[in-house]
Amino acid sequence: MMKNKKHPELVALKGKIREQKQSYRTLGKEIGMSVDALNNKINGYSIFNLDEVNKIVEALHIDPSEILKIFFPEMLRNATKNKQ
Repeated sequence: MMKNKKHPELVALKGKIREQKQSYRTLGKEIGMSVDALNNKINGYSIFNLDEVNKIVEALHIDPSEILKIFFPEMLRNATKNKQ
């Protein structure tokens, strides 16, 4: 059975993980999440809760100004679209 994506894939987060030379396994271990759960959330099959976002921001040293771009790309895209 194929899973359906409910949310956009978090491409910028994947880039940040690579940039920090982490893997899903090392990041998952650091934030207390299984590799499967992390993979499902990054790929849009389920969503991160705020506590998980906070842990990832801390683990990957993400600048607060990047949080919207990384975790809420659709929200940012829609806000930009509405301004035009």
